[in-house]
Amino acid sequence: MKTLPIPTGPYQVGIAKYDLTDPYRKEIEHPNGRLIPIQIYFPIGKGFQSQYHKVFEERVAGNWPPLDVEVYSQMADLTLLEGKTKHPLILLNHGDTVAMTDYGFVAEDLANHGYVVVSIQHQLNTDPEEPAFWKQRSCSRYGKVIDNILYVFQWLQDNQTPLFNDALDLKKVGLIGHSMGGNALLLLASRASSAFKEKQKTTLLPHVDALGVNEALIVMDTGGFPYPAHGQYPLFLLLSEEREGYQKQSGSYDDMIKIGHQVTYYKGSKHISFMDHGYIDPPNPVNPEENYFNGSLEERKAFFDLMRKDIREFLVKNGIGALC
Repeated sequence: MKTLPIPTGPYQVGIAKYDLTDPYRKEIEHPNGRLIPIQIYFPIGKGFQSQYHKVFEERVAGNWPPLDVEVYSQMADLTLLEGKTKHPLILLNHGDTVAMTDYGFVAEDLANHGYVVVSIQHQLNTDPEEPAFWKQRSCSRYGKVIDNILYVFQWLQDNQTPLFNDALDLKKVGLIGHSMGGNALLLLASRASSAFKEKQKTTLLPHVDALGVNEALIVMDTGGFPYPAHGQYPLFLLLSEEREGYQKQSGSYDDMIKIGHQVTYYKGSKHISFMDHGYIDPPNPVNPEENYFNGSLEERKAFFDLMRKDIREFLVKNGIGALC
């Protein structure tokens, strides 16, 4: 059995699963409201890192079966959340047709460093078939992701005391997305911006109290929508090596840097490198001839170590550091 990269922080990691229902979005498949499964990764105390069988989400729409590997997180009750300090929040958003549990490499590492990570399942196997035009220029798919994010954040605010014992710092929030999840975050950044039209949009999320809020966006190799033309919210674009040539030739890279976005191209990486599959390298169910990373095993492991380090440093630099 293959294993995800070992987390680099001091905490052990617990997992709690919840099925949320958004009553404002009633669907034929879910007449009481849109079903939004979430998986919460959280620190449960400092100690030795043990291996466990992966808890994965099976209600996934698409061709990517859940990745069955050994991990460093276990099912636990939220009452075990380490409560000596408040923990920043990370909202983790998956790519198209994969599971919310396919990003354990970053979820475990951040929880292991003291963050509470909420991974959201945006697509379900009960969803109706998407029209072909959703694959390219339509915003419908990404709008659904944004609505899920906003509902989950409202749920977290409503349950801060009963579930998290007030140990969740909702004024320090990092939003991470890969591919489809990253596209949705870029749209959200534009929707919540006051750069073009003067309005009272000072935060990405609907905070009860916006005073003193620190938020930041981390986008892992998205390509469906452009970066925001403003720097209102800190943005880190982790991009595959295959994007570097044409983005620099077109002037996009220079433009991103001028705006103030942080940009890194990772040698050997491809679009499908930025999930657990990229580390484990299982057979590719979509294109059996395509590998997940261009490079040796050592180079692949170094890519994941560097990517996790870069994400943690970006969060700390923008006021979303965990105390551990």
